[in-house]
Amino acid sequence: MIRFGVIGAGRIARTFAEALKKTEGCAYAIASRDAAKAEAFKTMHGFEVAYGSYEAMLNDPLVDCVYIATPHAFHKAQMLLAIDHGKAVLCEKAFTVNAAEAEEVFARAKAQGVFVMEAMWSRFLPTVRAVVRRVHEHVIGTPCRLDIDFSFLGDPNDTRLYDPKLGGGALLDIGVYAITFANLIFGAPERIETTAEMHDQGVDIAETITYHYVHATATMRVGFTENRPIEARLYGSEGSIRMPWFWQMETAHRYDKGGVLIETLSHPHRANGFEYQIDEVIRCLEANKLESDWMPHRTTLDILRQMDTLRHRWSMN
Repeated sequence: MIRFGVIGAGRIARTFAEALKKTEGCAYAIASRDAAKAEAFKTMHGFEVAYGSYEAMLNDPLVDCVYIATPHAFHKAQMLLAIDHGKAVLCEKAFTVNAAEAEEVFARAKAQGVFVMEAMWSRFLPTVRAVVRRVHEHVIGTPCRLDIDFSFLGDPNDTRLYDPKLGGGALLDIGVYAITFANLIFGAPERIETTAEMHDQGVDIAETITYHYVHATATMRVGFTENRPIEARLYGSEGSIRMPWFWQMETAHRYDKGGVLIETLSHPHRANGFEYQIDEVIRCLEANKLESDWMPHRTTLDILRQMDTLRHRWSMN
């Protein structure tokens, strides 16, 4: 059994802990800089041990894989520390704040012979994978347009979203989901158009991103400035697919050219959706793999390079 240790005891770590219960992994250790918080997390989620420092947990020989659930800005240093302790790593998206940091992490992992994977959980959802299969089977003909909306009204007191020192901004927090989905359907773009609204602290809070391909476009509207229906809509020459809540998708609806519903794809989560990426990590570790075939290092780097380009366009680099 793969024993997981978790770095960070916040909201995302709680989601991971709940999903872990629906897998074959072991909820073994939790580490927080606040020992009391770690102890409370351990009790609430049924972990076996709690640590008041990350290094103390990494020194535990029983920890097989570390899940990193801290803000983006801390990911690189924490991953390097875990790798240097010989621990496999599953790190929350966005994996790092830029591609250069990810390249350093992957190089260290390769040198140390350690498994590392980005926790882009949406890629592993059964309904997402079913939609990708349908597209490749040409059930909607040739896909030509993807529209994605992912916006909500951000809490101004949530420093994680707005503080540049924590890797804040809409792109790293939620834009990465939209970009990942566009890449799943169409691959890397030929050309990019984009505009962004900036916060007075210097992070992006809303943007429109259009990816241009030879025979298709993907338009993504993401941000923290308003509540909008979260949805992706894919149009093809012979039909369309509507995907409510695409980033955590359980259900998708396929329509013919006339807009008549002809198929519903439904795969309810066993827990909350995080369980499928955990399944993948367990499968890879048991097979002695150093990276996932479905979430390989090159995919993480491709997405980060695209986001580097966007931030450069917005004069953030």
